[in-house]
Amino acid sequence: MKPLAKQLYLFLSACGGNWRNTIFVSCPESDSIPGFLMATDRDGCPVIMELESFYQMTGEQIDPAECYGQLSKDAFESVFAQYLLWHTNQT
Repeated sequence: MKPLAKQLYLFLSACGGNWRNTIFVSCPESDSIPGFLMATDRDGCPVIMELESFYQMTGEQIDPAECYGQLSKDAFESVFAQYLLWHTNQT
């Protein structure tokens, strides 16, 4: 399975097949990345999909107001600080 298709499958599995069951994470300081959609898997780990990637793969336009909730990128990083520390590559 292609990496993007696998990522989409994992994301849709985590959100029950409906992007409205996610939290919109905004990135107002970034012109190139409008935001992300976040769900959690059965272990409570975040599963994240960039809006642009989701749109390119599905053709779905996302209205952040239709998501369960919204977070700023800073709030997301604060809430998941320990997870990010332990689960991202350190170079």
